[in-house]
Amino acid sequence: MTASARPSPASSPVSIEIGNASYPRLVRWGHAYQRESGVSLWHSYVLTSADGPVLIDPLMPDGPTMGQLEAIVEQMGGVPAATILTNDMHERSAYAARSQWGIPVWAPLAGDGEYEARPDRLYGATDRLPGGIIAIPVHAAFVGDTLLKWTAPDGRGVLFSGDVFMERGDHLIIHAPGANPRAATSIEEVAANLRTALAPHLDSIDLVFSAHGTPFKGDARAEIRRLIGAA
Repeated sequence: MTASARPSPASSPVSIEIGNASYPRLVRWGHAYQRESGVSLWHSYVLTSADGPVLIDPLMPDGPTMGQLEAIVEQMGGVPAATILTNDMHERSAYAARSQWGIPVWAPLAGDGEYEARPDRLYGATDRLPGGIIAIPVHAAFVGDTLLKWTAPDGRGVLFSGDVFMERGDHLIIHAPGANPRAATSIEEVAANLRTALAPHLDSIDLVFSAHGTPFKGDARAEIRRLIGAA
């Protein structure tokens, strides 16, 4: 990766969430955008794996942050093996990264027909994703909403929640559905679907990383159970 990527404004410095400066395992960077409803925070991630680095919902940063990210990704193994999207709304810089570096785009199968361009691979619950990531498709606010579960090198279970769960300081919320007829119609419907989809995974989730909020630092399992009404 090089700093010649198309920049996006107001990107924050890279934050190493798992690992350290000499051994980065999971990295986050973000962008702040002013919207009518207030400031929107968009977060992107890159993790290390036996397959190579993997990007999650990437929005390429501005020059200074890009230089920092480039150096860290080089430590993690060089050009990422894949970009993985968590729904049809998060194409972001995926195709620019594919054009510049040849990074293939993996996108949820349920989102097919909603994408701005053509992903390289459409994935579902039974597919093996790069990095050993597990796909957990859910019927939620957006078409193709998918939770991505990754086991970090230290053994902790990481849930990339995309737009499904969003951090709000000391708690999480479920994203309210919009008007798309293919998506869920209520938070209650989303919660009911999540109870089923997350049942095999609840006891192994330690951290939640949202596409629109900083990492949740509380008791992730208890908070998810509260939100979805799980016993």
